[in-house]
Amino acid sequence: MKRARRHTAKWVVFLLPLIGLVAYGLTPADAQTAGADTDGLLITMEADSTPVITVLDILAERSGLNIVTSPEVQGIPISIRLSNTPFEEALNLVVRASGMGYERVGNSILVGGPSRLATQTGLTTKVFPLEYADAAEVENALTMITQDLRSFVAGNKLVVRAPQSVIEEVDRIVAALDEKPQQVMFEARLIEVNTDGLKELGIDWAEITKYSTIFAEGQPDESPTYGLPEDRGYTPFEQSNNWSRQLATFKVTLDFLITNGNGKLLANSKITTMEHQPAEIFIGTRTPVIISNLQSGATGGTFQSTQLEYIDTGVKLNITPRIASDGMITVLVAPEVSNIVGFRGPQELPVTSERTVTTLVRVRDGQTFYMGGLLAEFERETIQKVPLLGDIPLLGYFFRHYTIETQHTDLLIEITPTILEDAE
Repeated sequence: MKRARRHTAKWVVFLLPLIGLVAYGLTPADAQTAGADTDGLLITMEADSTPVITVLDILAERSGLNIVTSPEVQGIPISIRLSNTPFEEALNLVVRASGMGYERVGNSILVGGPSRLATQTGLTTKVFPLEYADAAEVENALTMITQDLRSFVAGNKLVVRAPQSVIEEVDRIVAALDEKPQQVMFEARLIEVNTDGLKELGIDWAEITKYSTIFAEGQPDESPTYGLPEDRGYTPFEQSNNWSRQLATFKVTLDFLITNGNGKLLANSKITTMEHQPAEIFIGTRTPVIISNLQSGATGGTFQSTQLEYIDTGVKLNITPRIASDGMITVLVAPEVSNIVGFRGPQELPVTSERTVTTLVRVRDGQTFYMGGLLAEFERETIQKVPLLGDIPLLGYFFRHYTIETQHTDLLIEITPTILEDAE
């Protein structure tokens, strides 16, 4: 009887590995050790109420990694079905299904409860010196991704204290964020056009701008219709019977309007900025304004306080570039033109008139584009008087003639972005 019992026990021990392979859907080829490099390793297995430590043993054999488990992992059953799942994802699912966590240390994986992992693996501190990215912005990005770290900013260095696995992930994220940004130079002209004066010159402004408020010049080797709306019909120049105005001459027309007085150059500037960073051009006046307010005192009474504020009026242009991998430049443009039109209230606070627009344009390096449509209407009073007689108090009113003239203007913006290459 004793000999028979020993014989049966030998067969049970011998059959357990075979049962495990069948239960988890592993073929003999799957059971071969693939080494410590798990990139590209796919896992297919099926288990039903199986101890998680048994599943981890199979993953260890399949990947060639050492898997060490803490005591609380023993006896936890899981059910799982995986098909062609990457190893890291499969390991993560198995460990999470058991309510545990894991840390990878070199060629080994430690599986256990979160508190035990923090004790056994410990925390690592690393300093990340940043060359281009802002340390505070990188810190904010990291805290949004994971809470398993502590960090602070020192100068433009980021100090991180976290488990080794988190440090490795932070290292990859910081390397991706701390890239050298490209620079873009903008040549910008803001021109205010008197649309009423154009009619005297025989120029129909509505015809020039009726298709779009944005014009883009093409390159010499491009077709004449480059940058034009595709839903309209066009006739090639060589097949046309009449001369037609091309978009490439738009700049010449604007220069002509400035010369004859029907266009006013408000700004002609060059400014350089890094991609994703806004650049601002402001040409105008800061008007001081004194504002009085009644405030309650600590004893219940009221007192009058005054505060000095400033109102900016003039021309303001905000530009933010973004460079694509194909060299195209996406430009966010937000121009603003403002001026004081009067004063109101007992404090004579200024009333301003503003014209703003925001648009997103995609152009090539060195390609000029135009924006328009910031229309405005002004009333201008003109006084004509008889010399000497018109200056006589009271009686001079009868020798003066007042004319109120309404003017219509349109603000045009010409912008040329150029990508700057770093000097070697």
